[in-house]
Amino acid sequence: MIALFLGNCSADSDLAELLGPSINIELTFPENLSECTEGTLVSETESELTFLWEGIDRVQTYKMTLTNLNTSNIQEFESDQPQLNVLLKRATPYSWSISSASSPNKIRSETWSFYNEGPGPESFVPSPATAISPANGASISATATTVNLRWNAEDRDDDIVGYDLYFGEDNDPALFESDLENDQFLGIPVAAGITYYWKVITKDSQGNESISPIFSFTVG
Repeated sequence: MIALFLGNCSADSDLAELLGPSINIELTFPENLSECTEGTLVSETESELTFLWEGIDRVQTYKMTLTNLNTSNIQEFESDQPQLNVLLKRATPYSWSISSASSPNKIRSETWSFYNEGPGPESFVPSPATAISPANGASISATATTVNLRWNAEDRDDDIVGYDLYFGEDNDPALFESDLENDQFLGIPVAAGITYYWKVITKDSQGNESISPIFSFTVG
């Protein structure tokens, strides 16, 4: 049985404490950076898609976070099974992630993105950038005095024109540099013992933008 907005269960918290500080939920479908055509047609503008992920024993309630990348609208759903049917806009890019409803910071997945195909605009929004280096959550050498940030973004129209980089010690980083032409920024000063946060806004020639998740790394 699949349901929306079910109550939290204590078993998830017990599992997180038993197995350590973090547990990764493996996403299965729709695949990351894919063009999804498998949905059931509901109308000219909507289709229903079944999201799938690997279940974890004793996790009783999963929470899905789904973001419409055109509008930045965020929806949350809950399910007691490792799958969920969701009504989606056609010709629209989305990102999604899964977490434990009661331990979302300890039991969670990566964030994947996909394009739900269908009749729509001729201009497509870039996929949200993904971190290449440092990897999200990585630790770099305590002796490092600078860091090189590198990321990757894709666009179905192949018309990416620039990036805005947000970087800092705050977990909601401020704008660091705008209108970068390359998918990297080299030689940013850092200090030992500090965790830094960063994200990238990808822009295309039609004025479309996508916002990456917030990445982090620690020096030392």
